[in-house]
Amino acid sequence: MAKEMNFENGMDELEALVETLEKGELNLEDSFKAYEKAVKLASRLKSILDQGEARIAMLTENLTRQDIADEVISHDD
Repeated sequence: MAKEMNFENGMDELEALVETLEKGELNLEDSFKAYEKAVKLASRLKSILDQGEARIAMLTENLTRQDIADEVISHDD
């Protein structure tokens, strides 16, 4: 079973692919394969960031609701 990629490892892999491509030492077919892998990897990394952003938004919204509830309760006392 494949281990789930974390963001940091994915970025390391993407940076290595970019470095390899920038060197220009791959033949054309290998360059296409490396580029395709880099694009797929970048897409997965973007997805990880999008999920993180959604989590932060949800936590912030919940915190804001709790702050409002706490404020209403303190005014009722």
